[in-house]
Amino acid sequence: MWDKYRHSSPQTITVIGVLILSSKLALADGAFTDVEREEILRIVPHEIEQRALLSKIINEAVADPHDIYFHARRLKKLLGDGREDFLEFIVAILVKVAHADHIYDEEEDKQIRKVAEIFGIKPSLSDRTIRFFKNIPIYLNKINFKRSNA
Repeated sequence: MWDKYRHSSPQTITVIGVLILSSKLALADGAFTDVEREEILRIVPHEIEQRALLSKIINEAVADPHDIYFHARRLKKLLGDGREDFLEFIVAILVKVAHADHIYDEEEDKQIRKVAEIFGIKPSLSDRTIRFFKNIPIYLNKINFKRSNA
């Protein structure tokens, strides 16, 4: 999957990473529900005409044989050093997706913690997540996403 996007901007790679890792995480409890799919699409700011493309990427991620850790390592490599804000953003999104279906199980927690470790996020995940959610508008402006009601 990543070969298609490897030459994209860090912002695009971050969006692709959110879609892939969120989709893989949603599978952790054994089912990828419509609620989780909608939450992922709600989280990623996009124009209405981009929804079909985002859904296609989600479907590719669900069908992809590699696990979440493989994709986390690829994403980290593609973003390179100095992109901690993007990586923190992605971990916070994973926490939000894990709670979307109101079932936060041990496997989801394990995967989120391991992804944070792969990303080199050292302080407690909960501390960073709480701080991040307070600053979501700042992060969204920083990575220059367009927002829509789609």
